[in-house]
Amino acid sequence: MLISDISKTGAFVRLIELFPPGLPVPELMKDSQTFDLSLRFEKLVESINALETLADGFSLPELKDSERIHLNSVGIASELKRRTGSAIIPTLTLRDSNRQNILGTVAFAIYSGIENILIVRGDPYQDKLSSPKNVYDIKNVASIVSSIRRIESHLSEGARLCILSPINMQRTSDPSYVEIIRSREIAGVDLFLAESLFEDVDTYVERIRAARKAGIRVPIIHTIFPLRSHEDALACMAKFGWRISEKEIQSLKSRGSEFGLEMARERYRGLLANKGLAQGACISTRGDTEMARLITT
Repeated sequence: MLISDISKTGAFVRLIELFPPGLPVPELMKDSQTFDLSLRFEKLVESINALETLADGFSLPELKDSERIHLNSVGIASELKRRTGSAIIPTLTLRDSNRQNILGTVAFAIYSGIENILIVRGDPYQDKLSSPKNVYDIKNVASIVSSIRRIESHLSEGARLCILSPINMQRTSDPSYVEIIRSREIAGVDLFLAESLFEDVDTYVERIRAARKAGIRVPIIHTIFPLRSHEDALACMAKFGWRISEKEIQSLKSRGSEFGLEMARERYRGLLANKGLAQGACISTRGDTEMARLITT
């Protein structure tokens, strides 16, 4: 199922983000440790089956750090789609491979029946322990999207991917950033996935209106990210530059994860109330699939 087809009907798109399996790098593996990847896949399959009535698709982020090995997102998506039949959205990061490898991965995704893919630029490695190199062989997201659309036109499978790409709503007042977004639209991006929503919903809705006024036409799905604690909020603000009000920071300090869920639920319901402007939501489970149920029901 193409997620973009759901959006075209006017329905509110519901995505759930699930974390793929990972392993420590060999240098950090203890001699006595063993890892059961089959069990981890089984748990993912169970999660998808349990949540399928709450979601139109499941997004797999491609997590990156220098201390863990994360399995290939497209490979995982292919296996999960085969086993569940659900729409699985792998993330392809334009950082750790050269252009030929990226396009080869895309061709395999199409061959294996993947119908939706999220393409992100990717943040650089910055960890002190970092040994991987930051590889940027592709000029920008628009250029790889154009290449993907050309490959599709020459494959006998006749499949067309639904391509998702990030958008930063806080930057849509910057004309140069709007041009970047417009270039992705022209190249063939079907849906934009916005950054995590922590602003007041009314303020955020005005950002959506401003984006549309600036000429951005592609449907936008908005990320809901439940915070676990006061410390979690401060760490996320420091790492990602997110803006969270002082009032909510203090409430997280006194009420912890309960208030974090309340924040997420309020934003989700606010998007639903404005679904003429907001085309969907992506719920981050942060490794706890019950989060999606608690936020959406």
